[in-house]
Amino acid sequence: MVLWACSPGDISTVQPGTGEGRIIRTTLTVHASVDSADTALAEALGWQEGVPDVEVQILRNGTREWLTARTDSAGTAVFDNILPGLYRVFGGRTLAEAEAASIDQPIRAFGDGRTLEVFLETDLELVLLADRPGSLILSEIGIGVPPPWEVNNFAARSGGLFFEVYNNTDTTIFLDGKMFGTSWVLGRELDWMPCTTSFAWRSDPAGVGARAVLQFPGSGTEHPIPPGEVRTVATVAIDHTPVHPTMLDLSGADFEIGIAGGANNPAVPDMRNAGLEPWRPQNLYGSGRLYFLSEAFDISTLPVQYRGALGLDFRLVPREKLIEVVAIQNIGPDDDVQYPFCGLMIHRDFDRYEGGFFDISTDVDQNVKVIQ
Repeated sequence: MVLWACSPGDISTVQPGTGEGRIIRTTLTVHASVDSADTALAEALGWQEGVPDVEVQILRNGTREWLTARTDSAGTAVFDNILPGLYRVFGGRTLAEAEAASIDQPIRAFGDGRTLEVFLETDLELVLLADRPGSLILSEIGIGVPPPWEVNNFAARSGGLFFEVYNNTDTTIFLDGKMFGTSWVLGRELDWMPCTTSFAWRSDPAGVGARAVLQFPGSGTEHPIPPGEVRTVATVAIDHTPVHPTMLDLSGADFEIGIAGGANNPAVPDMRNAGLEPWRPQNLYGSGRLYFLSEAFDISTLPVQYRGALGLDFRLVPREKLIEVVAIQNIGPDDDVQYPFCGLMIHRDFDRYEGGFFDISTDVDQNVKVIQ
């Protein structure tokens, strides 16, 4: 039997020698429950069988149309007659005012997500975790620079990158000495790094691997973030709109990373390089990356989590130091049979639903692919 995709969304079976085919369809059944950490909340809300009225959204790789269904009283939603493929799935439930009052806790919503292959009929359990205030978070990672053909200058484009830190607590937090770091994540089966080999560190519950790390300046109480406020860290803290109208004026940023030999705003405090390698603008770019906020550490004293490409060591930042972790994976059309998508990027204790800088349907490949 031969499967082929003439465009995203057309998958057919062909009977050998007949030239006749039919579209393969399947079913995804999603059940929504509450994380074990919130068992008491589920009981108080009457959600023992499952979470009702959850909005479940699915997006098939290579398409642009999100499909939506709501769970029934038992917490189940069914997507019938869908095409097989790689799907991004998310379920969320916001509490009504009366529900929030009944549990007398500052819970706003529950959510969980997955990326998974759907071929035969598939059952998926979404384990929704309550959203509580309680830490600093990376509220935005700004790589929305124009495409290279519009700004034919890498330094000018990369100088417009930034990230933001938000205080999601009810107390003032000082950024002094805290760390921001990145790591690479290999998301596909490779000849020299198969998924089975990389799984050990992609799913490591002990912490995350780091190589490029920045440290906030200050001696302890110089850089506060009051509750509900944001601090912006710019690669270069200048007005970037003269480079391209879609770029931002970052001259009012709170901190600056800086690029060697590039512009520098003397009025903005500089971040300190605390990693194993010099900070490069591409550390904020693209797919297959982890970003984290943590308490202070000396990276040279941390154990090696894994040895990556070119023999580079990635040091294990222990989970007790971590404040926030974000995993970013641009999946893209998954038509690469030789190097398929590995799936899990990071242990779900750190990030339940990896994000992406671009829509999953970006750069859909319209070419015919034949799979034997």
